[in-house]
Amino acid sequence: MGYESLFDPLSIGDVTLRNRIMSSGHQTTLVSDHLPTEDFTAYHRARAQGGAGLIVLEAHAVDESGLLTSHTIDASRDAIVDAYEPVTEQLHDDGAAVFAQLFHGGRERYTGDYAPPAPAPSDTPTDRLKVVPRPLTTAEVREMIDSFAAAAERMERAGLDGVEIVGSHSYLPAQFWSPHLNDRTDEYGGDLENRCRFTVDIVDEIRERTSDGFAVGVRLSAEERHRRGLDFSETIPIIEHIDAACDLDYWSVVVGSSSTHRSCSYIVPPATEDHGVVEQPGEAVKELVDVPVIVTSRINEPEIGDQLIREGAADVVGMTRALIADPSLPRKVATDNRENVTPCVACNQGCIGRYQEGLPIRCTVNPETGREREFADDETVSTASAVTVVGGGPAGLVCATAAADRGHDVTLLEQADRLGGQVRHYADLSHRGAFGDWIDTLATRAANAGVDVQLETRFEPAELADAGADADADADADDSADAVVLATGAAGRVPNIPITADARVLTPGELLADPDSVRGDTVLVSDWDGNEAALDVAMACSESGRAASVELATATYSPGENVQQYVQNQLLGTLSERNVTFTPHTRVAEIGAADDTGAGTDVVLENIHSETRERRNDIDVVVFAHRGEVAYEPFREAAAQTDVPVHRVGDSWAPRSLDEAVREGYELGREL
Repeated sequence: MGYESLFDPLSIGDVTLRNRIMSSGHQTTLVSDHLPTEDFTAYHRARAQGGAGLIVLEAHAVDESGLLTSHTIDASRDAIVDAYEPVTEQLHDDGAAVFAQLFHGGRERYTGDYAPPAPAPSDTPTDRLKVVPRPLTTAEVREMIDSFAAAAERMERAGLDGVEIVGSHSYLPAQFWSPHLNDRTDEYGGDLENRCRFTVDIVDEIRERTSDGFAVGVRLSAEERHRRGLDFSETIPIIEHIDAACDLDYWSVVVGSSSTHRSCSYIVPPATEDHGVVEQPGEAVKELVDVPVIVTSRINEPEIGDQLIREGAADVVGMTRALIADPSLPRKVATDNRENVTPCVACNQGCIGRYQEGLPIRCTVNPETGREREFADDETVSTASAVTVVGGGPAGLVCATAAADRGHDVTLLEQADRLGGQVRHYADLSHRGAFGDWIDTLATRAANAGVDVQLETRFEPAELADAGADADADADADDSADAVVLATGAAGRVPNIPITADARVLTPGELLADPDSVRGDTVLVSDWDGNEAALDVAMACSESGRAASVELATATYSPGENVQQYVQNQLLGTLSERNVTFTPHTRVAEIGAADDTGAGTDVVLENIHSETRERRNDIDVVVFAHRGEVAYEPFREAAAQTDVPVHRVGDSWAPRSLDEAVREGYELGREL
């Protein structure tokens, strides 16, 4: 197998893990009335049944004031005990150990219908979430300590194996630790011992009120990654003091902070980061403590996890998004089925992105995530049908494989010489993660399912009529389709505005196919809806000074407005460092001819609010990163040629996101 370190059992206190793979605490929004739902149970059971050694359940508010959103689990009520007893019993039966995060965000809080005062050590505001907290009184600090311990008691009564005090990402315990945020003059402020007292008292109180075998750990950001945040020189003495002052079973190490735009991206690092972001912190903490150290962030492949354990940077690895993408990753790796693991592409759209929109967890590359109960039935069809899928992008590949898995005879036609569709335009960009690997996995799965993939084959709707006539003439004919699925995607859209014939106008696919075509040019990227394609183009054009200058004009309030905020933060930070100009509230209204000298293109920009216009002649190339354009005629022709059902999925139905394309392809493939 080659992953011996990853699959070695490990004891955390008195709790034995069957392997070193962990699903770390992450919000699912599979919650109702602040309690877990049946979908929550099914979601975590899939990861336990898939082989995860440890499942840490998401942030549990220890006090009503710590309810981060309307979907935060409330561990301050006894109702959580009855809600969790069946959950923990089933996860244990599936072989996983189960901990829960005990959480209070302090000043780091989203607001809902009502925003009560946010309690914190002091009244220092938080920059990103724009919250001004109120200082806790000394009596309230002690009540908060009691709340943590009472929540831990409830978790043990519910059958969990342990709890994790969330001091990471500048949440409440870290606000006490930080001399930048704690200006208290009582016993919970001032010197290091006093600033750590809040956490030490929590651990001591939990130990007093739970059994000896109940595991207790602390999660900490080894460095908060912003100018006013805790760095290594400050967290090392914090770890040493807390570890010596109380009885902990483990430390869980991450980086980043919720408090600034730059540092919050490390909460769920996008594809711009790799596992190195936590390798050094893990090594440093392991040198300080004698208990197991858990390391989490961008550990997306078993090779990486095994290496971190083998080289002494971790004892347990959090592979959370990898398990969101493929809950059976541990089992597949352990049985030498590595090629069928669905890779996480770190796009952040379906997981943390949906949480931040208040929506249940999903996964762009795994349409079953968060819907495990809905897709529990894997029965094959009683009568196989001949299915023709047109288009070898993600929607087509997922649909074809799902249909073949159910027993249908599936042929996939792709007019290009390789699979992947539009994803291939950006699959090789360094900031986009493992999209190329994902397409390769989809192709492997299609082949293993028996899909007949025919590349460089164009679909001709007229052939449906010929095949239908052949089938009528010969009842034994086997070359006709019983169903046709169009997954032909969409082409780049150029808006319907006046554009002179000699203007240099590109779509994202054209630009990304040959980014050197704009070397030395001044490039304007026109963004219609705050999409990621516009950021992709700006990144490609500005890389290594490829274009002379790059300007991103967006018709939204900010570039990347509809991109998950951690991804957006990282890319906008990089583009800012590369001196890309951002022009918000602006659309391209007209493109005229070059001036008399032949230099530049006459581009008219319009403010979307005032509709005032500005004429520019300093632009060589305009790239329109607008929503796609669909050729609807093939569907109309196919529907007119045959009585066979003709379906559409993804962008060939209407241009939307990759999430919809994969979801629709999968659902249709299962329904055929």
